[in-house]
Amino acid sequence: MDMISELPKHILQRILYFLSQKEAVRTSVLSKSWGNIWCTRPNLDFLFNNFRDNKQEFLNTVEKNLQRYCDQRMCLEEFSLRIILDNHESVSFLEKWIPTLKNMGVKKFRLSIYWKYSRQLPSVVFEAESLQDLHMEGFTLDQTTIGRNVLSKHLKRLLLVKVEIEDGVFQKIISSCPLIEILLVKSCKTLRNIKVNNLLRLRKFHFSSRPDEKCSIEIHPASLETINIGHADVLFPKGAEFQNLKSLCLNHVMLTSFDNFSS
Repeated sequence: MDMISELPKHILQRILYFLSQKEAVRTSVLSKSWGNIWCTRPNLDFLFNNFRDNKQEFLNTVEKNLQRYCDQRMCLEEFSLRIILDNHESVSFLEKWIPTLKNMGVKKFRLSIYWKYSRQLPSVVFEAESLQDLHMEGFTLDQTTIGRNVLSKHLKRLLLVKVEIEDGVFQKIISSCPLIEILLVKSCKTLRNIKVNNLLRLRKFHFSSRPDEKCSIEIHPASLETINIGHADVLFPKGAEFQNLKSLCLNHVMLTSFDNFSS
């Protein structure tokens, strides 16, 4: 037997931690000792595009694996999910899985959700306290969606694409998630004002929209390393300093005042 296969089980689990779900499953053929290690690694990731459009198989696989971890009380540190919500069944599964992850003590949760036509985002999404990475496309976000409180205070990466969201709802999310480091807003036609001055850890900010969907942006976190803005009115407040800035791209932008842009 090779030296790696003789390592303790928890070491083998940690090795598989750095592989994708598909790669981890493949290790089961290496030797007898590797047979079921992939079933017990501390992280799971499920991508709907790996199932060749077999939606039911995808949903059943995620459900089966989460239930197995729960039943055997296995440690699950991280969970990544990329899913299309285009019917009631898939929404019901998501509304079940998120509380399950909370009860299991998952520390890092990454979620990418897509909808082919605009609809309300399930309110349970922003109730996920372990959520660190959220990519949503084609949804409607209103006060009902986010409820009274946004519990995803550990969110570090937020990507909004073709999302219908009002200014007040956007600001509530931003003010409730001060740890955001990467923010991307693309083609969110109902968004008219963006202020991200309270995001003191923001490193990358990307914004783009159609020419007829103008948005006013006020931005000056000193932590910014990348600013990429297309089709917007931009205000750099007086005294704004960007000492960490490495990349600045302004395309079809109206600058309210460039004199305030220093350093």
